[in-house]
Amino acid sequence: MDRLYTIGDASAELGIPASTLRYYDKRGLFPNMARSQGGIRMFTDDDLEWARFIERLKASGMPLAEIRRFIDLYREGDSTIEERRRIVHERRDLIDQEIAELRLARDFIDYKCWFYDLAAESGTCETPRNMPEEDLPPKIRATKRKCGISRY
Repeated sequence: MDRLYTIGDASAELGIPASTLRYYDKRGLFPNMARSQGGIRMFTDDDLEWARFIERLKASGMPLAEIRRFIDLYREGDSTIEERRRIVHERRDLIDQEIAELRLARDFIDYKCWFYDLAAESGTCETPRNMPEEDLPPKIRATKRKCGISRY
């Protein structure tokens, strides 16, 4: 039999506030939550894994309503595989898009670091601003093009 955890124990084990675990339970995100005779939530090892599963979906940017839908589909069984597959593929595509946007943001910040390093070295922003395109480092040139930056 699984070990049983109080909400405080589960919170400590997971590093998740007890209030969050209560909220998840109220939203129906723990499909098999056990309770003591006094109505106290009793978490099993499986519940802890379920909470980690929820946290990973949340970290992926999935809203709680969609997580709830995913859990409902999971509980329905294999007849919902395609729907769950669609959900996780869409989530992956969204994450890939966010990663691409973050890479571009990082490239832009790298460009601005280069810009201000060169400006500080020369004592003026005019040096990097007026540098001929062919004299720019290739990565800086590519970033300026991707970002649509010509002077700044």
